[in-house]
Amino acid sequence: MSSSHPEPLVSLVSPQDVQAQGIKNFKILDSSFHLPNSGRSVLDEFRKGPRLPGARLFDHEVVADTSYTIDGTTKLGHMQPDLSTFKREVERLGITRNDHLLVYDSVGIFSGPLLDGGLPRWIKEECPVETGAPIQPDKSDYELPGFDEALARGKVIPYDALVRNFKDSAEGERMCVFDARPRGRFLGTDPEPRPGLSSGHMPHSLSLPFTTLLTQPSDSEPYRKYLSPDQLEKVFLKTLNNDHQKWEQIKHGQKGVVVTCGSGMTACIIWLALRLCAPNAHHPRLYDESWTGYALRKDAQILKSS
Repeated sequence: MSSSHPEPLVSLVSPQDVQAQGIKNFKILDSSFHLPNSGRSVLDEFRKGPRLPGARLFDHEVVADTSYTIDGTTKLGHMQPDLSTFKREVERLGITRNDHLLVYDSVGIFSGPLLDGGLPRWIKEECPVETGAPIQPDKSDYELPGFDEALARGKVIPYDALVRNFKDSAEGERMCVFDARPRGRFLGTDPEPRPGLSSGHMPHSLSLPFTTLLTQPSDSEPYRKYLSPDQLEKVFLKTLNNDHQKWEQIKHGQKGVVVTCGSGMTACIIWLALRLCAPNAHHPRLYDESWTGYALRKDAQILKSS
């Protein structure tokens, strides 16, 4: 988007916030995602329900660059789409530039939803749901005047730039790379959910499991929510080994941040957590290939820890 168009507002809302504003004032997107070894189908679950009333399925495997490959052979899923693909798919969903979007998932803060607690919290708080065949939205006309696709691409860091960051950059100039995968996969002691893919981590990356940024489910709240901004700041600081100087540099936009995970999904939880507790930080860059793309590359340096 050009400099004349501000960043879209990203915020968390509770089920009560939605009910107070009126659910009909939102276009609702189910952005659910399941790991390949989960045995679950996003499409089947969406079609059967329960889901939020009037929800439309934002399918990460459809609103994507479906031709993206590593070394021209191995395809990667849910990669950032080009402008024409994005425009076509959001028009199919009936979305316009003026819509107020409400995004959620079926797990509750797994795919970075903006409905804090996702569908599990919505159901727990006895908000209305629907089941059966979902609505078929009318096609819209989605216009992006002044959109700068190169600028949008700049918010995603490619492999070569990532490698340069840890090979060629001096310590003080290096961007911080936060990895959202579970710690066992980061250390290389636990397997990846994708068969045949090595676990481990990139040089100079930091383990920041996405679950540490969220509340733990309980009997009274059987879902996850984001921690408060103060609590989030403590988690980031702990991840940085209590390096207050580095955290202040991040907070005030003096040091860049890269977020990564298994395939580019839960990294977005770190992205939003940083925006919530450090709004003046540089816009975090997503390594869209994430660990799947990195570990598939023959020249990738993979580290393991005991």
